Amino acid sequence: MRQITNKLTIMDRITSGGPIAWPIIIIGFFALLIVIERAIFLRGVHTNTDMIMGEVNALALNGKWRECDKLIKDKKGRPVYNVLKAGLGARAEERETLDSILQEAILKELPGLERFLPALNIMGAVAPLLGLLGTVTGMIGTFHAITLYGTGDPRMMSGGISEAMVTTMLGLGVAIPIMLSHTFLSRQVDHIIGDMEEKTVALTNIINREITFID
Repeated sequence: MRQITNKLTIMDRITSGGPIAWPIIIIGFFALLIVIERAIFLRGVHTNTDMIMGEVNALALNGKWRECDKLIKDKKGRPVYNVLKAGLGARAEERETLDSILQEAILKELPGLERFLPALNIMGAVAPLLGLLGTVTGMIGTFHAITLYGTGDPRMMSGGISEAMVTTMLGLGVAIPIMLSHTFLSRQVDHIIGDMEEKTVALTNIINREITFID
């Protein structure tokens, strides 16, 4: 009955973690915002890459270059449009030059796709370290209480031990989802880049075949 009536809430547990617990909570909050923003952004990029590049390649295969230019005209803000503009604008170049231009265009979009991911990785590394710091400070407080009051009353040591355990739990509880999310988002970026490279190779083959046919 005493355990039921004295059950701690989540806020009580966080408070018992001491001052180190709050930076861990703040890291977890900002990491959550980054994960949500990146997930929505990358999903939109992937959808547009599949749809737009597939449509442009289909038009190019039928020699409808004017329709291709019209499809991406004045379109901004999405990596796929920048890559396609670079490729279609250089379609009169030789194959090697066209390949280089398309590859350069994809590389230029990479920083935008990977935006905030390095920060997310750092957060995943810092959170357990803060938990470890809280463990150390909590144990220091426990040993200080033992020095002053001895080991006769366990309640004197409970505050430091509670701080050590709670900060460790919070650090790991925040770090594990962050690292999993970082891995998932990084794989999404790799998939988008691979999809772009695959479709730009197809576009290059179509352009090269068209030039060869004209010659």
